[in-house]
Amino acid sequence: MNPGRWELTHLQRVLKAVKDLAKLMGGFARFQSEIRGVCISRYHRKTRLAAMTLPVIGVTYFESASWGDENEDKRELKWQTVHELAHLWDIRKLFRLSCGVKRATSSKYGKFTGQLPMLLEYEPGGKWLKCRGKPLNALEDWADSVGTYVYSDYAESLPNPRLISTIRWNYVSEHMHIKLPYPADWDSRFDEPEISGETPSDR
Repeated sequence: MNPGRWELTHLQRVLKAVKDLAKLMGGFARFQSEIRGVCISRYHRKTRLAAMTLPVIGVTYFESASWGDENEDKRELKWQTVHELAHLWDIRKLFRLSCGVKRATSSKYGKFTGQLPMLLEYEPGGKWLKCRGKPLNALEDWADSVGTYVYSDYAESLPNPRLISTIRWNYVSEHMHIKLPYPADWDSRFDEPEISGETPSDR
């Protein structure tokens, strides 16, 4: 990190997010072996992105990131941090984690959209909340699922909750050392029809 670009409170929230993810993964030794070195930087530039992750550059935050100032929920920055670290974890595993969540949920790429960066529309398989927008691709599906696994209380408290069904929760849990129980009342929230083919483990 470059401390000169950061405020202390923001550094503390990012560090807390790293610790929260590392704890569930089984500690810093496992975090380091799976994710390896990571550079986290902040650029004072307005973009439509809050943050992005690239193989060599690492995690970069922009001004549209949720810094938790004024009335904004301070937990959003931690959720975003875990989301971006999940992308980096996937990159280090040569995208096997995002491919795995796509297979586990029977997700697929559908109709041609003609819009960059994804030309095909991603159809998240299994149960998906009607009030949630679809992820852009399997990479985002994986990263969102990890963020929700680590901060389930925050995911539930949002105006548009980021809840995930049992199949996504269990897939993330397979890659964690600490197996958290699926929130008891979440399953009843998925009362909408399946977006794509239902799988037995998603019932």
